[in-house]
Amino acid sequence: MSYEGGENNYMSVGPWGSQNGVRWDDGVFNSVRQVVIFYGAQVDSIQFEYDKMGTSVWSDKHGGTGGFRTNKVKLDYPDEYLVSVSGHYGNVVDYGPILIRSLTFDSNKRKYGPFGIQQGTHFSFPLTGGKVVGFHGRCSWYLDSIGVYLKPLLQRNPSKNLATATGRITGNKEKDPSDSEVENNLKVVTSNAVIVRTMKAVSHGPWGGNGGMLFDDGVYTGVREIHLTRYGGVVSIRVCYDLNGQAIWGNKNGGSGGIRLDKIIFDYPSEILTHVTGYYGSTILRGPIVVKSLTFHTNKMKYGPFGDEQGIFFSSGSNNGFVVGFHGRKGWFIDSIGVHVAQVNLSRQSRPSHDPPVSTNIQAYEVTVPGMVKEPAAAAAWSSGPWGGDGGKPWDDGVFSGVKKIFLAKGEAIYSIQIKYDRNGQSAWSVRHGGGSEGSSHLIKFEYPYEILTSVCGYHGSLTGDESHNVIKSLTFYTNKGKYGPYGVETGTFFTTTKTEGKIVGFHGRSGCYLNSIGVHTQQWSSDRESAPQGPPGERGGTVKTIFNKLFN
Repeated sequence: MSYEGGENNYMSVGPWGSQNGVRWDDGVFNSVRQVVIFYGAQVDSIQFEYDKMGTSVWSDKHGGTGGFRTNKVKLDYPDEYLVSVSGHYGNVVDYGPILIRSLTFDSNKRKYGPFGIQQGTHFSFPLTGGKVVGFHGRCSWYLDSIGVYLKPLLQRNPSKNLATATGRITGNKEKDPSDSEVENNLKVVTSNAVIVRTMKAVSHGPWGGNGGMLFDDGVYTGVREIHLTRYGGVVSIRVCYDLNGQAIWGNKNGGSGGIRLDKIIFDYPSEILTHVTGYYGSTILRGPIVVKSLTFHTNKMKYGPFGDEQGIFFSSGSNNGFVVGFHGRKGWFIDSIGVHVAQVNLSRQSRPSHDPPVSTNIQAYEVTVPGMVKEPAAAAAWSSGPWGGDGGKPWDDGVFSGVKKIFLAKGEAIYSIQIKYDRNGQSAWSVRHGGGSEGSSHLIKFEYPYEILTSVCGYHGSLTGDESHNVIKSLTFYTNKGKYGPYGVETGTFFTTTKTEGKIVGFHGRSGCYLNSIGVHTQQWSSDRESAPQGPPGERGGTVKTIFNKLFN
């Protein structure tokens, strides 16, 4: 048994469960020696013994102090190792929080569990020929969510064969197997040697509402085909993935009320799904927030839009990688959607000469605002950053026409940020990025469209007494009329956005309990193109309303 690749050749899968609690991450080790699990009606806590270069390393205990049953999974290390984890998550009582309710561990020799009650939503990930080398997730009084780190293996004469669904794909005609067919009609693939190429995958999103239940198809090696049903919004989605050359159909996620079926068939493997864009909003007045439209972008062309492009725009990012899985929330509709992206560089077509100069750490992509004529000077947007730490989860508001307001909360660091954008004259608030229920809140109001946000600078660093978390400590905003801030404590590492003749049209970054990092989307813009009269004179050039009170949810 030997590793394929180096120390950084691993991928993150999950987490499954809820977004409650505090994020924890044990990191990546050589292997797992032991798992200690405390449980009752749900998994109360979990603790791991890892192996690091022959040395035993115990993790912290993730969760609370409850649990009337305790089980220890002792692996016959080094001959035995974990290859898969599965389980269930859901609420114990009606309207209660989503928790991990059961866990099952599979090694290369046997199965351990289930530990807990097998009720709620089932989760698992496909066997990829790798082994589990670390865990991550969220916890509070209980285990709220759990995910794994996988490393690939070179396995000769494998004892476990790879089972895949037999959905037959021939050109544009395809037999779409039902869920029962996927479970019962399996084909065994054997080989003298299975070499699995594992890439690091990063989760983006989900974007949309908070209704419904979580779903996560997991991580594969590519996307072959997508089926959508629609009725007012995106009702359901089902994806045919590629797993090391074999076609595997995921579950149908969403409802059954769609009246229109769309089938998107990619020319895989020469055609790769690079990113997804779309819109989310309510289908009726004061109705729930659902995904209303989806557009799929490949290295060859664009598919869609499928649905009404109304509401808040979102984008999973640029072409720096390809989509290898979907996740989100589902109910009667697709309430929200996100993607797992394998981070590799794909070849790009050369940009037109009128695009702004872009350095190697800035990704450029075309932006077309629906309903507007694209001016040559504003045809491209480029992303810079993010700056800060790598904790929390990635988020990306996408690209808009401009920024109207910024609402932030601060204390020892920037707790959260929320932005009010303009899209062709319509206002759209982003979701709140970050957490924290303490600190002072500040509302920054620009005199849009006469006042344009041009750059952002600030500081990032560790929290007092916690050197392991790098977060945004301070932010300052610059417009064509003045300066706003600084907000926060100017200590740590200084950063600033690219100093070009441009305007900020979107934000992205990472957030958890704090604002961990922040970056911007910028469009080329020149102040001499503005024929509108200047705003009233003043030191800041705009109105800043600062609310010095405690910020509560």
